[in-house]
Amino acid sequence: MLLTEDISISFGGLKAVEKVSLEVREGEILSLIGPNGAGKTTFFNLVSGFLKPSCGTVRFMGTDITGMSPHEIAKKGLVRTFQKTNIFAGVSVAESVKIGFHLRRKAGLLDILTHRRQSRQEDLKALERAEELLSFTSLAPWKGHLVKNIPYGKQRLLGITLALAADPKLLLLDEPATGLNTVETQELMELILKIRTEKKITVFLIEHNMNLVASISDRLVVLCNGEKLAEGLPREVSRDPQVIEAYLGRGYSRAAS
Repeated sequence: MLLTEDISISFGGLKAVEKVSLEVREGEILSLIGPNGAGKTTFFNLVSGFLKPSCGTVRFMGTDITGMSPHEIAKKGLVRTFQKTNIFAGVSVAESVKIGFHLRRKAGLLDILTHRRQSRQEDLKALERAEELLSFTSLAPWKGHLVKNIPYGKQRLLGITLALAADPKLLLLDEPATGLNTVETQELMELILKIRTEKKITVFLIEHNMNLVASISDRLVVLCNGEKLAEGLPREVSRDPQVIEAYLGRGYSRAAS
């Protein structure tokens, strides 16, 4: 589904990502893990068009998307979330999801500005779809609240809802569990599994919460110092001596045994 071949990028002589090749298979949940500064978010930026690799290729659904803009890539069905959740802080939850349908709208700018019939029809459809998505992600009770006023955990779920509004085939989640408590993390795990099973969307995530990763992932890829260190089933990776030394620590290895 998503295939990278030897993609690399450097900043000021520092190799942030170095010849990373991996495949995301359709229908799976793949997690990208590794220590801080390993190049995980940079890798996401490369495959989603926010950075252009200095070498290597990125292919999605058989098409070379290397160097395409984020907008073009998202329209093809590769959509990502971001760690920041306050982009639409001043609007309601429902309105923010309507904005998320921008990529899918057929109404042109002139229609929107002049409130022509087509635009109004699109707006009503977007509102209906937004309410469906908010129900799917358990945010319906918050739809009338301003984004800035809802709890942090709900803001994280809203970020995923906004990504779903773009109708992805592949959803990239950048550290979705950051700052969540145990209950919120469990809700997140259930939602990710629900996205895969009910929406038939493939999920590729960056995450530091190893309990979450081990519980929901089909496979893991480990980055360290910008390079791919290991790849495989969660149980296999958790026992890899190189991964234990570079990232997990010996205490995690004993707990996973």
